[in-house]
Amino acid sequence: MFNCLIPDHDAKVFNPPSAIEPNTVDHVVDIAFGGFRRWDAIYFLHIAEHGYTYENTLAFFPLFPLIVRGVANSALYLLQYCMSYASVLLVSATIVNVVCFVLSAMTLYELGRVVLGSDVLAYRAAQFYCINPASVFFSAAYSESCYAMLTFRGMLLLERNCWILSAVFFALSGAARSNGLVNIGFLLHRACRDMVAWILANEKMSFSRFGLNMCRISLLLLLCVVPFVAFQYHAHTVYCNQLASYQDLPEHVRQYGNKLGYRMPYMGLSVWCSSWLPLSYSYIQSSHWNVGFLNYYELKQIPNFLLAVPMVTLCISMIGLYVYKHKSHCVFTGLLAQNDTEHVTENQYHSLPKTCFVYVVHTAFLLTFGIFYMHVQVVITFAFYFVS
Repeated sequence: MFNCLIPDHDAKVFNPPSAIEPNTVDHVVDIAFGGFRRWDAIYFLHIAEHGYTYENTLAFFPLFPLIVRGVANSALYLLQYCMSYASVLLVSATIVNVVCFVLSAMTLYELGRVVLGSDVLAYRAAQFYCINPASVFFSAAYSESCYAMLTFRGMLLLERNCWILSAVFFALSGAARSNGLVNIGFLLHRACRDMVAWILANEKMSFSRFGLNMCRISLLLLLCVVPFVAFQYHAHTVYCNQLASYQDLPEHVRQYGNKLGYRMPYMGLSVWCSSWLPLSYSYIQSSHWNVGFLNYYELKQIPNFLLAVPMVTLCISMIGLYVYKHKSHCVFTGLLAQNDTEHVTENQYHSLPKTCFVYVVHTAFLLTFGIFYMHVQVVITFAFYFVS
């Protein structure tokens, strides 16, 4: 469910050529921002410029490329007269990510104030989020900044009981990265917690009121799933359509795809098209990036595992400490009413309050999935969401 930070497992480095020769301004842009155009960034920028021209690009979700393209075609439109469109997109991606990163840090601080009940601890969490070594990916042309901003905002709105807006931001996060689907758990847990609170308060709930509540949460959950389903449907219409024309691809894009043996649109049905559930994403992750249960456990990957040990240890320690401090609360899956007096104070930084239960579970789930299914390097880049 996660994009990876390495090239395809067949050692083909994705680096499609440009349609035009770079000029002096392009070289200046490359010197200033070229470091942000590496690995997955090349995929995102290619999608922003040409769309999903190769099957392996389907591993990257469309919201970030759409935003980058939108900014490049509006606020930065005049730059297209002095540099190539690819350079404009790179500048656009950098600006978008810096803005999203600042907004995500501000949102995380506000979320920390609500959940932790401590301005000082919330500020320190936001500081750690900003100075984490993996934060370099917030500036590169990756979707991390956009995803973090949308996810944190959705969490904050849910804490403020703004259910609809929260679901909208969670849905948008699912359009930025596949793991946005996991955010559905926040809505489900809050719905269950409210239901338990009504029962414990001995409030009478009519059948019609119960039905309305179930319809509301069902619609919100459906909203969160729509972007993922829509993207899979788009992939199906492009790569599983035998009647479409092949002439839409630019010549240099087609030549590069033929050279590396990439499957392009309208080349006949892809393998996953005939599956009982034709999802391109799971097929692309397993076939192009070798994502699967324990697939990454090889002797040559030991250095990468050692690199991930500090962050994994920090996450496990946080989870273990929380469970130790709040055993009974964990037994009841955090569904009992929270006690505001148990929020962390300035002298209790060593423990998290009970209000963090759903966030701790979120951490445990993604960490477990990351260790057993993902490329371990990715744990480093998303773990800052957890520990901050």
